Amino acid sequence: MSRNLKIIVSFIVLFVGILIFASEYFKSKKIEVYDYMNELYYNEIVDVEPLEEIDNGSTGTIINLEIGEELVEDTKSKEINNYTYIGYLSIPKINFKKGFTEKDSKYNTVNKNIQILSSSSYPDEEFGNVIIAGHSGNSSVSYFKDLYKLNLDDYIYIDYNNVLYTYKIVDIYTIPKTGKAEIKRNKNKTTLTLITCTKNVKTTQTIYISELVNKE
Repeated sequence: MSRNLKIIVSFIVLFVGILIFASEYFKSKKIEVYDYMNELYYNEIVDVEPLEEIDNGSTGTIINLEIGEELVEDTKSKEINNYTYIGYLSIPKINFKKGFTEKDSKYNTVNKNIQILSSSSYPDEEFGNVIIAGHSGNSSVSYFKDLYKLNLDDYIYIDYNNVLYTYKIVDIYTIPKTGKAEIKRNKNKTTLTLITCTKNVKTTQTIYISELVNKE
């Protein structure tokens, strides 16, 4: 073997060695990042009715979710507003403002109001997750009928205990309507989650994840 050929072979061997080393290094870093993301993010699987919390043994929480079909008829049984709201959810982009009651109120149901789930945090809980569900469609209780118009970076507000909480949408995704809704959020952020049926689709629900950016 000539000297030049030996040099070429040596460079090839060295280059392959570097590639193998770099591959193992980046693989280990990828695993570190994956582990970090698993630690940072966790899933909550929620359900609206019945309001029952179930521990699934994971880092998230399971709550029952049955928002039902998109409502298209007027609800005749809607009661007169003779109850007290503890806070208000507002979304200026779609001219939306609606109050919500205490979690244990008989009026805290998607068939009368927007519903704050029993496993939901209240807005003043640090790193908590306010989870609110509502019907879509065109009935008198289809309060979330225009959520489909929202996009990432749109703002949502909650007025609660004389404090205005400002949230920004960071994720929007749909899930199959199986009776359970998987909520993916950053556990190190104070968040607001809105859930409703996907517009004009009977088989999926849409999840809107927003994070707290200001309170005053």
